[in-house]
Amino acid sequence: MKLIEDENGDVWRWCFLEDFFMDVRYGARVLRKNRGFTVVAITSLALAIGANTVIFSLLNGLVPRALPVPHPEQLVRFDAQSGDEPFVALSLPLFEQISSDQKVFCTTFAWWGDNLSTVEINGALSRNDIWAVTGNFYSALGATPELGRLIGPDDDDLRAASPTPIAVLAYNFWQRHYGGDRNVVGKVLKIEGAAFTIVGVTRLGFTGVSADRLPEITIPLSAEPLLAGESDVQKHLRRADAFLLEAAGRLRPDIRFEEARAQLESIWPAIRGVLAPSNLPPAERSRFLGLHMKVEPGEKGTSVLRKQFTKPLYVLLAISGLVLLVACVNLATLMLSRAAARSHEIAVRMALGASRARLVRQTLTESIMLSAVGTLAGFFLAYWWSRTLAGFILGQFFNAPAQLNLTPDLRVLVTTAVVAILTGVLFGLAPAWRATREDPNIALQRNAQKFSRSTGRLGKSLIVTQVALSLVLPAAAGLSICTLKKLRTIEPGFQSSGLLDASLYPKPGGYENLDWVNYYQELTARVSRLPGVESAGIAKMSLGWRAWKEAVRASEASGADAKVDFALVMPGFFHTVGIYPERGRIFTWRDDDKAPRVAVVSQSLAKKLFAGREPIGQRLEITTEPTWLKVEVVGVVSDASLYDIREHAPSTVYVPSTQYGEIMGWSQMMLRTRVAPASMANAVRQTVDALGH
Repeated sequence: MKLIEDENGDVWRWCFLEDFFMDVRYGARVLRKNRGFTVVAITSLALAIGANTVIFSLLNGLVPRALPVPHPEQLVRFDAQSGDEPFVALSLPLFEQISSDQKVFCTTFAWWGDNLSTVEINGALSRNDIWAVTGNFYSALGATPELGRLIGPDDDDLRAASPTPIAVLAYNFWQRHYGGDRNVVGKVLKIEGAAFTIVGVTRLGFTGVSADRLPEITIPLSAEPLLAGESDVQKHLRRADAFLLEAAGRLRPDIRFEEARAQLESIWPAIRGVLAPSNLPPAERSRFLGLHMKVEPGEKGTSVLRKQFTKPLYVLLAISGLVLLVACVNLATLMLSRAAARSHEIAVRMALGASRARLVRQTLTESIMLSAVGTLAGFFLAYWWSRTLAGFILGQFFNAPAQLNLTPDLRVLVTTAVVAILTGVLFGLAPAWRATREDPNIALQRNAQKFSRSTGRLGKSLIVTQVALSLVLPAAAGLSICTLKKLRTIEPGFQSSGLLDASLYPKPGGYENLDWVNYYQELTARVSRLPGVESAGIAKMSLGWRAWKEAVRASEASGADAKVDFALVMPGFFHTVGIYPERGRIFTWRDDDKAPRVAVVSQSLAKKLFAGREPIGQRLEITTEPTWLKVEVVGVVSDASLYDIREHAPSTVYVPSTQYGEIMGWSQMMLRTRVAPASMANAVRQTVDALGH
């Protein structure tokens, strides 16, 4: 080796580099010679590091990653909120007034998102997520088109006589439905029967203001009434209490978030007071005046998944970290045994002049090489696992395609590299220390096999640690199994087995001039007659998905009140899902819009509101819904956990959706079957199509 000596010490760097490559070559030969050990070590590390990487990748895509837009730290969301309810929104008049009075944003924008609508493309129908946005939505986010152009201010004149029916497609939607055809601009698609001209396609990865929900199609906010069969923007969007929009702004360069929040909160009471509709019922007007301004950073976007899965993922990360620690201890024990078996070799090297530091470095190099290869294999496993797990979560949680950015970024790569180095050092330190403890003179006089029988106190300590950590995992697994078993034994109050839940969506224009009660009565009767079906019922709800809670009050006697779940259901629902009447009656097809308004309550709510008095004939005041101000209780049914299985005896009010034709469009059909529920899907679909709606 040619050494270049100078005053800057280059000779030492050159020597270190050559020694490093020598260690790597020697380590590769040793690992290749012990192939069984190498395969076991790499497989253990790949599984353990892969599990950690996949959980961290999901957390990275879900929690800390900012929106893929220019300067996301400047984005601030602001909405109106009632009490501690999770739902937040603004009406168009409130948004416009805030935008006019505020002095902290250089621009504000709003959107009406997550609207599943029927889209017709070349005669084929599908359900897709439609977003209606203000004209500056894309420009405020700094978005650029992949193709054509995006929606601009001229496309969203909220005071124009007629809206501009144009649409922008998401990149994924364009690829899926148009095969990436670059001539898509200028073509027409139909949304709820209304024709929209495609003007552009967004770039790959653009998710708007959502961290996980992809806006498949965006239209101007002024064109949103077309989806409801209207064209009058003023009538449809101008109500001050029509809480439909979410809003955000981009901060001025010299304004901090705290200043923006203080300013918005200061102007909110006056805006709320001026725009409070005078024609609202007292209870609803009181609720409007009780709204407060919620202001929060918009850097990370909105996310339905974030609240649901962040804590469980952190728990999984802790468990997978423990698995990795067990793997490190296992490998340290194995390498310690190898070090004992190689003690004769090490003694010879020390006798020939090798320093202890040199031997430690060699042992650590071998460990880090193992760890690096295991990490590389684990990284590729994690790439596949993370997408599989994300697809399972998103598929279970959303009715429309969702997007979670799981592309490994610098944070994931650095974390994985640090884990690789730390694991290599962790399971390599013990054998490195063991290898240099022995006196070479004594070691040379002993048989190497004798050393392999015992690894000394350190080995015994590692074995104790290994056993202790290994006991933690079965204990944690046992607790998890017990928890799951307990959840499975919880009685939800309805019969979930043999139940098929099917969504009913109309064809464009299919519900126009429809006799709702007769249509659903005929549909329920036809489906109930299908072979294999015991009964059928329809509801304006989904099992496991809580839409909202409302405040109700007993209008007589003590006037007790409660926060309750609401379920809009039709005749046949209670029998189909297995919720049984305790007293009074349940709904019939005679409970239509011409009959007196009625309700059925759960047993727990009846006890809470009426305190031992007879609930049948009592009246309820639903304080926030004008058309439900007073309804008569005609029945009490058994308690059922329709939305959260962990919630015992929830307070629930059931009202017949047959009495509220204006909200009977989208519904869920529940079927009790004698055969596998999934096997009935095609028959139900054909029955629905046969009715022509």
